[in-house]
Amino acid sequence: MLKTKKIKQNAPVVPVLIWIGFLVGVPLIYVLALSFLSRDHLGNVVLEFTLDNYKRVVDPVYLKVFYSSFLLAALTGLITLLIGYPVAYFTANLESKKRSLAIILIILPFWISSLLRTYGWIILLGNTGLINNMLLKLNIIQQPLNMMYHFGTVLVGTTYMLIPFMIIAVFNSVGKLDRSLLEASYDLGASKWKTFFNITLPLTVPGIAGGFTLVFIPSLGMYFISDLLGGGMTIFLGNVINTQATRGRNKPLAAAFSVGMIVLVLIVLFIYSRVIRDKKEGLFL
Repeated sequence: MLKTKKIKQNAPVVPVLIWIGFLVGVPLIYVLALSFLSRDHLGNVVLEFTLDNYKRVVDPVYLKVFYSSFLLAALTGLITLLIGYPVAYFTANLESKKRSLAIILIILPFWISSLLRTYGWIILLGNTGLINNMLLKLNIIQQPLNMMYHFGTVLVGTTYMLIPFMIIAVFNSVGKLDRSLLEASYDLGASKWKTFFNITLPLTVPGIAGGFTLVFIPSLGMYFISDLLGGGMTIFLGNVINTQATRGRNKPLAAAFSVGMIVLVLIVLFIYSRVIRDKKEGLFL
């Protein structure tokens, strides 16, 4: 009887697992298998096992690409946290109608193409863009400022593009806070700042970790932002994978870099799972 009940309870999960396995598992296996294959002089994939692709991945030149990509993703996560946490915190404490309006305004950029939003930054920061034209007309500068095609410009683009993920993740975490704990802290004489750092911030760590993960992972692969705002001055993993898979006609090498990116993502997911687990264990102690 118990086995029958368990089978009935797990039955609805089976189609979901099959669907996920088909959409996620099969492509991952294909990419992994492709990364161990070779290519001929025309760029066609050859069914010949090789480790040369991974030898190129660990080449010092490409390791710098991994470092640049990791740095970009980590800084994007940090900046979105510093900006997004206060926004999420104050949004969660608004009245119901104002809170709903604020959430709509936060997710409103998702209704517009990310490519168009990236071009918007070019219009703002370009040598003939709005900012330079305004500064020139006000005689604050004598020649246009070179604000494009830097690492910092790419960082601005990824931060702007992904900050809603951080805000929503932290907002959900703040919204689940037990308000009685905050009231008890105030009743015991703790200041707002002390209550925030001792109660609110620790209890919203899962939201922070989730938001950082949601921001970090896409930052590794948003190659169009670095192409448009970085001008190819700094190469990231997404750029290398795109170039090797298209113009370079080297899909096995592109697959090897993809596997490297997946490893970075798995490391971040592992850290996230540990943070969530430790936090839950701490709550039940």
